[in-house]
Amino acid sequence: MSAAELHGQKINPFEQGFLAFIKGAGPKDNPFDGEKSPVSNHRWAAGWNKAQREAGRKA
Repeated sequence: MSAAELHGQKINPFEQGFLAFIKGAGPKDNPFDGEKSPVSNHRWAAGWNKAQREAGRKA
């Protein structure tokens, strides 16, 4: 699992995906390997997708 941090606190793959969307990353920028870390890969994608949906509602 990636050890990403925000303000000194570790964040999980879902939060990483959410922040990735906010920072302009695309869905193919998922840092988790789908074969080696399928759960983290899926959670990152779920966070990215949720951020995208929320951005669509605000537009």
